[in-house]
Amino acid sequence: MNRSAARVREAGVSLIELMVALLIGSLLLLGVLQIFEASRVSYQLSTGLARNQENARFAMDFLQRELRMAGHLGCVNDQSRFLPENTSGTRLALASTFTTTPAGYTTASFPLRFDMGIQGFEFVGSAGGNQVTLPATPVVASGAAAWLPQVDAGLYGNLSNPVAGSDIVVLRYFSPMGAQMQSFNPAATPMTISVDATQVPRLTEGLANPGLFGISDCMNAAVFQATSRTNGLLTVGVGGLNAIALTGNESFVIGQARVYRAEVVVFYVGINASQNPSLYRLRYSAVPGGALVVENEELVEGVESLQLRYGQDSATSATVRPTGNIGSGLVASALLPTADPVTAWRRVGSVEIGLVVRSTERAAAPMREAGAAELSALGVRFATPDDGRYRAVYEDTIALRNRLFGN
Repeated sequence: MNRSAARVREAGVSLIELMVALLIGSLLLLGVLQIFEASRVSYQLSTGLARNQENARFAMDFLQRELRMAGHLGCVNDQSRFLPENTSGTRLALASTFTTTPAGYTTASFPLRFDMGIQGFEFVGSAGGNQVTLPATPVVASGAAAWLPQVDAGLYGNLSNPVAGSDIVVLRYFSPMGAQMQSFNPAATPMTISVDATQVPRLTEGLANPGLFGISDCMNAAVFQATSRTNGLLTVGVGGLNAIALTGNESFVIGQARVYRAEVVVFYVGINASQNPSLYRLRYSAVPGGALVVENEELVEGVESLQLRYGQDSATSATVRPTGNIGSGLVASALLPTADPVTAWRRVGSVEIGLVVRSTERAAAPMREAGAAELSALGVRFATPDDGRYRAVYEDTIALRNRLFGN
């Protein structure tokens, strides 16, 4: 055999060539991995930002819609109804059958105080200028005394793990849609109220068997629990949540008066089953003749703190007509006059909202550099943990419908 031919057959890749090939392949693989990791981080960051913004937008839209209804009592809002010139010895600003304390509550008629369309509670130490620490795992508030004014014990017991450092707001109003009243008979035993049967779905939308109702025209308003309801016929008597019956002095005008569903909702930040903070809505309701029913609804996961500041009318005295202009923005514990909180809440014409929202998943990107500006909402500074979550602040101001100019 020719020796040169044998050498050709025995030729192959040398060890040095193999090592060079492995090195080049490893470099290429590292580059691909770096590109993949960068793409993954970018995807997680953009997804977290989008989810964060989506949650905040939904929370803001929901709060805006509900807050604008605060104090709605039909044709005339609660602020105007309670002006001295609009009441008399025979005509109440708002007739209510809820005059005693429901079982489990300490404040008279709470939460059925429809003479107060909005009522807030400021977490102690979370006003403008204070710093609130947001722990990686949210902490439940220590008790009803953690807020000013102090939260009613019954309300606190209904909240689902309310977090420390976040405010609470209670809204009471008549529903936007009402049914035309056809008759009002206070002489009957029990008294009866009938509405247009074709409009009953307006009263039952979202709640199959409501029992809390309001009735209103441009002169009178009343709130009550129906003893019974058969389609468009309501009866009202003493019992259930009704401590008294309607007097009949209201003299509602047929053709002008409408019957509405009476709503009571509470917004707060609580802890869900996954130990994450969420914006909650507590809703009070009752079937005809029944006890109060409490329903906690988780609205948006990731809301860590709800901060509220209230815009008061420049005229805060009960003896002076509101100007319709906002004079100051105050937290719940600082509204004026301090000796008359009912009047103080009726003079609230706008609400400033501040939300701190965090991502539901931990981010792959590094946290902000040390020394970066801390988060703040409505003047409240927040110390945030290094837990890898993306956080952002969202603020807005909501005018309460019918409480500005022209009251």
